[in-house]
Amino acid sequence: KLLRGSAWMRCLMDEKSDVRDRHMKARRYGVVSVLSFFAVLFWLGWIEDYPAVDAVLMAVVLAALPGLSLVQVPLVSGVSIDRLQAYWSSTVTLWVLGASCWLVGTRGGDISAIGMVPLSLSAMLGWSVTLTVAGIGIILAFRWLGGRFRVAETPLLRSLLPKTRQERRVFGVLSLAAGTCEELAYRGYVIPMLIPALGLGSAVMISSLVFGLMHSYQGWLGIFRTTLMGAVLAWGFIFSGSLVPAMIAHTAIDLIAGILIGDWLLSPEPEFGVDSRESPYF
Repeated sequence: KLLRGSAWMRCLMDEKSDVRDRHMKARRYGVVSVLSFFAVLFWLGWIEDYPAVDAVLMAVVLAALPGLSLVQVPLVSGVSIDRLQAYWSSTVTLWVLGASCWLVGTRGGDISAIGMVPLSLSAMLGWSVTLTVAGIGIILAFRWLGGRFRVAETPLLRSLLPKTRQERRVFGVLSLAAGTCEELAYRGYVIPMLIPALGLGSAVMISSLVFGLMHSYQGWLGIFRTTLMGAVLAWGFIFSGSLVPAMIAHTAIDLIAGILIGDWLLSPEPEFGVDSRESPYF
């Protein structure tokens, strides 16, 4: 009995230590997020002399939102997640983000400023299919890499995949919000805003990296995966001259990867008894 009691106490102490460590990590990320927000605000608003509304929105998109994503990861790791609530809250956040970038980016009266340019039907279909196939190809490539180097997906990512019919329907709504609003923000708004200050190449690189950090719940493997996918979508936006194909492709990729073959597309879980590594969180 004494041995069982001692083991129980050690387990309880380890659990408390883990919770304390996760909260300390979240606080560190919060501090970095706040400092990054004001650094971007100072850079764009003071040094580059951007209009105040653009400087604030860019600081939110480039620093505050990815920082919030980083803060959430250690706090929710190992916690039971209500998927429907997570889907709806993410959907609302994305539509607020997309609407903000639309209103600020088009306040001059020209929607082409954020890439909303019509294409012919053949060009629209061609670019949309090309970007969708490229996106699924990236997921397959990282699935192979995860299996090759025995890096498993994070339990948090797996727990967020829809399981029931109702969850799949709501996830479809979330996919539409992500495909529309993330493209408006990270391709349609951020890239044109950064080009005057940094040039096209750096604008694409930064927007893609921040887009990857927005998916930090997927661990390092997922961050690299979504960063590369963001760069491909940016390429499609730039060379097609329109943001619409990237929106369509992004939505299609999320629907395919999240609903149709999500469990299979993820990096395979290691077999029992095989030495492996889980894709670590930040």
